[in-house]
Amino acid sequence: MNESPESESLSPLAQLFTPAEADALSELMLSFDGGMLDFGELDGFLSALAVAPQPQSIERWWTALVGPEPEWEAEDEPARARALIERYYAMVQARVAASPFDLGPEAMPPLWSMTDDEEGDYDDEDPDFDDNDFDDSDLDDLDDDEAADDDEDDDEDDDEALADLESVRAQLRAAIEAEPDLDPSIEADFDDDEFDDDQFDDLAGEDPEFPDDDMDVSFAVGETWLSGFRYALSLQADDWRKVIEAEPPLACWLDALWRAADSVQGDGGSSGVLPAMAPEAAAPEDAGFLALEAALRQSSERQEALQLDEDQLLNLLPLILHQLWRRHRDGAESVSEALQEDTQLALLNSEYQLRDELDELLKIHAVPAGGMTLEQLDGLWTAQRAAGLEVSPFDRLERICGKDKVWESADEAREIMQALLAYWHQIGERLLRKPSPDDPGCFPHIEMPADFDQAHPPKTAIGREFALSFLAAIEDFPRSAKLLLMDPEAKHWLAPFEAIAEGKSLEKRGARLDFEERMGLIAELPECIAGLGSFWNAAGGVRPQPPARAESLPGRNDPCPCGSGKKYKKCHGAPERLN
Repeated sequence: MNESPESESLSPLAQLFTPAEADALSELMLSFDGGMLDFGELDGFLSALAVAPQPQSIERWWTALVGPEPEWEAEDEPARARALIERYYAMVQARVAASPFDLGPEAMPPLWSMTDDEEGDYDDEDPDFDDNDFDDSDLDDLDDDEAADDDEDDDEDDDEALADLESVRAQLRAAIEAEPDLDPSIEADFDDDEFDDDQFDDLAGEDPEFPDDDMDVSFAVGETWLSGFRYALSLQADDWRKVIEAEPPLACWLDALWRAADSVQGDGGSSGVLPAMAPEAAAPEDAGFLALEAALRQSSERQEALQLDEDQLLNLLPLILHQLWRRHRDGAESVSEALQEDTQLALLNSEYQLRDELDELLKIHAVPAGGMTLEQLDGLWTAQRAAGLEVSPFDRLERICGKDKVWESADEAREIMQALLAYWHQIGERLLRKPSPDDPGCFPHIEMPADFDQAHPPKTAIGREFALSFLAAIEDFPRSAKLLLMDPEAKHWLAPFEAIAEGKSLEKRGARLDFEERMGLIAELPECIAGLGSFWNAAGGVRPQPPARAESLPGRNDPCPCGSGKKYKKCHGAPERLN
């Protein structure tokens, strides 16, 4: 049978299960009373079957998929549902069998509900609906037809307010509170009355490609997928316990997904109970579920914990599934080592992608308005985060985006603020890495020429903008923090920044910094940043408030303003430090 032009334009995976089939299955799943909730849970369950230690067929788990007594509206629906789920399972098997690096975005399973909204979720006539729970901007999350019925003048006023720079800063309070390193006192800069707490949840790290407005967004990202995946694991508890006994490092990954299911489900999915969203009639026995959970906990606790947050873990799902498939279907051995290598590469690619996106946004919005390039921003924030400065990433928003910047819409401002917040977190994670010339993930962002001949190196001052911004940030630090840099060892770590910024050689007095020495100094920057950070952190981290001190230098017997508790003459007033 010849393929239609429409199917020929689809990707290989989409041809295995087309969008039209997805719509049909979505409609049928509304009849699965006691079965899978949505595509997220269905996909999670089938993904676990696809990578299970033993090959699994749909027939064995049919009741778990559709429930014991699904209410079909037509006689042909059971056969249609079976055919559609069989095709969907084939697509899932093909997806986990392919390398995520080759497959691209299609390797990511659906991490949100894809069924229609439940009746009454957004019903204006519902007596439980409280107008006070929403403000005008919350209506942006409803469909376009409903939003069009609201007062256009109110919408325009909202956009105008959001476009104001200071208003945008205020609206980011929820996102800033998600940053664990910030001092709680910073929250005083934000007015709780200005907006509803839930209004800007999307700025706190949610996926910008969150489901369309006509989807049910009542579930947390990944909730139903993780529930379905863990449910299938618990149904095959004995097989999975043998897997982690044979290859213990895999327990860390499985346990991380197990705990993530608890996290997104909240109180309803706490550790030690059956999956909160598993079909009741086909729920696993408590003993099997708890035995597997205990085995995962015990095995993972004997190993080094995974240093991944929940978003990173969810983004690594394709890699985890593919390596489990390789172990159980392709006969690969010790896939945990390959998984670790793939993870490092994937995280690095994600960091580069964020850099590219923010670099482009800054060039479009900030640079023309007198704001910063990505290299300058990296220098500023690297200094602040290395010093433990308890500030918000948006304290210098005018400096970052330019004092002449005028936002054309709230969405425009929100997009760049979301990218800025993600990059602030990325720099913090970068500084936690051990400096190594073999780890590209520990290096700051420095704009490099696209292509150049080693025999004819570029004449541009590579790294100068980063170094200048790093040094400018230090100038804004409290006086006590700058005094720390008078220490001979600290001055040693600071020297490469000054050389790169000024273009002066450290090897040849009075000579200009040549290309080879410049690149050598840039290679040393991660170690220099770590060295400077150790000085600031030893003093308890930099504080945004100036220390209590006189305007002039303290007397020899006065306490040193660095806060060490020593007399000035014994600390930063000592001759060897002053010289």
